[in-house]
Amino acid sequence: MFHVRKVKTMSKKEKSKVDVELLKKQQQKLDAEQHKNLTKNLSVADAKKLDETDKIITRVESNLIDNENSNLHIIKNLGVDLKNVLPLYKMYEKTNFKALKEFNFNNSVMLKFTNKVLLFLFGKNADTIQRDNPLYFKALRDTTPSIILQLLYGVIIVKENNCFNSPTGRKPKMINFNFKNLYRHIEKPKSVSDDISAKDYFNSKFNKDGKDTDYISFELFNNISKFILMSVEQAESDVPLLRKLNSINEYIDAGNNYFAEEQVNEQVDATKECITNLLDVATNSKKFEILFDALINLTDESETFEDFKKHIKSFENKSVKIRMYQAVKFDGSKVKYLQADDTPSLIKQLQSV
Repeated sequence: MFHVRKVKTMSKKEKSKVDVELLKKQQQKLDAEQHKNLTKNLSVADAKKLDETDKIITRVESNLIDNENSNLHIIKNLGVDLKNVLPLYKMYEKTNFKALKEFNFNNSVMLKFTNKVLLFLFGKNADTIQRDNPLYFKALRDTTPSIILQLLYGVIIVKENNCFNSPTGRKPKMINFNFKNLYRHIEKPKSVSDDISAKDYFNSKFNKDGKDTDYISFELFNNISKFILMSVEQAESDVPLLRKLNSINEYIDAGNNYFAEEQVNEQVDATKECITNLLDVATNSKKFEILFDALINLTDESETFEDFKKHIKSFENKSVKIRMYQAVKFDGSKVKYLQADDTPSLIKQLQSV
């Protein structure tokens, strides 16, 4: 008598999921070993500077009022003091590139630098840090363009181990910046008149006094970095883009839910290019987290397009609900955090201060 045993076979989706998880675990194990070797070979001075920088990033994570100062220190520490120990080889993995200057910088490349180089340097896992410690991740992501600009063109001027001014009162620090090192790397937008040189156009936006060197803020440093590396600049106060976007939405809402029969390929290509460009220019927006989170969800989380649409829809509710309050009190020189999930809880804690 023969017994037939039924063997369960895995679907393609199940096989793919198992393979992906296995590859992730193998990569994490490899990263851990590489990071162990990296930190083991650091000099005492570099190890101390790395630990100091980690503490600065944690201060930014806490949303304290000196974020501007902290961001500048992160850029200086990573772009100047620790530049020789940055694991740039992680950036070049699976490419033919051997130098940063070979990359065509856009938002995805910036994200790769944050994940592969900076997070790896601090022993953080890129797959979990965005979920478990988003403000730590944000501090590194926000400073990435300026760190890369410094690595490429050496724009920070350090004299006697100092590159910062000494502001009075509650003003944030500024950093000593070399504009001369950038002038030959400027590319002005195609829409700008030929009568205006690239240097003059750049100075009209970022260096109105035309100085060769000057102390600048973190915000200006980052805006310059995005312009030089990605040709992204702050939009003017007038927003014709909003009118065009609204026109597209009205066109779709009117029932035009499909591409026209003619030039289908061209319409698809134009749509893809538009989405990519919108994500790139959104890096200059303080509301960029919404688009950024949506992009991560689309590529890493959503299994279907319907899941992705639900994720986008969820922002409508998030925009009108306050999920957490955060406040601090000072006990001598120590900062103590007050946290509450709703208004009554916060009031109760504040009354006990």
